[in-house]
Amino acid sequence: MIKLLKAGFFRLKKDVVFWLFIFLTIGLAIFTLFRHEETKLDVLINEFIMYIGLLIAIFVSIFVGKEYSQGIIRNKIIVGHSRISIFFSNLIISIITSSLCEIIYLVLVFLIGIPLFGQMQMPLSQFALVILNTILVIISFCSIFNFIAMICSEITISTTICIILFIAMYVAQGSFGLIANSNKYINHTYTDENGNTHIISQEPDPNYPGDQKVKQAKIIYLSIPQGQAMEIGNNDLEFLQQMPFYSISLIVIINILGVYIFSKKELK
Repeated sequence: MIKLLKAGFFRLKKDVVFWLFIFLTIGLAIFTLFRHEETKLDVLINEFIMYIGLLIAIFVSIFVGKEYSQGIIRNKIIVGHSRISIFFSNLIISIITSSLCEIIYLVLVFLIGIPLFGQMQMPLSQFALVILNTILVIISFCSIFNFIAMICSEITISTTICIILFIAMYVAQGSFGLIANSNKYINHTYTDENGNTHIISQEPDPNYPGDQKVKQAKIIYLSIPQGQAMEIGNNDLEFLQQMPFYSISLIVIINILGVYIFSKKELK
């Protein structure tokens, strides 16, 4: 495994897609910072996670796909590396690369954002929960796209599937998110001079889909990495506390399935 990781990181340093990932991250950080005239640092911290899935899809599918197109995976097996080691070494490289980009984004946001927008307002405990979920969402994205790239030998096909899947997840989180975030009641509110919102009265929402449908939609919504990313962006404490269970479950299932299929795959 160590030799595979060393070889992978050596190849990574010369990989155009890796450097494109880095430069796009820097560009998105700067764009995010300067497209807001008035906002909170708390909002900026969470924006990148909503877009990083697409960058991971492109990076992982191309980086891993090159191992097939250049015969690297076949050579690894010939020299005695196990398929499990090959599978997880690519996953680890993908996770480290994606996490590095997230760190670059956060560093830029803090360095430039604090002078522009002031200090972060959320409690440290909540920020730690945001970071935990951000890491788990990145691992989830990497697991899904590494799974696809490892079982699909054609780089063009795997890249197309990964991008389409990301778009599908984006659409799905929008649909299920609307139901999962439904309220039983319509609140009539007012905002005081301090910016605090107060509820005056409530009435039942005739369009409420029902508790069972909301519960089912919530399970699906929080099982989709893009749905989790959206809730990190929304900074919903209730969902943030629940998401690690869904992320870890998804990561375990996807990687067990990926290792099993890859171990049975015939390499040409």
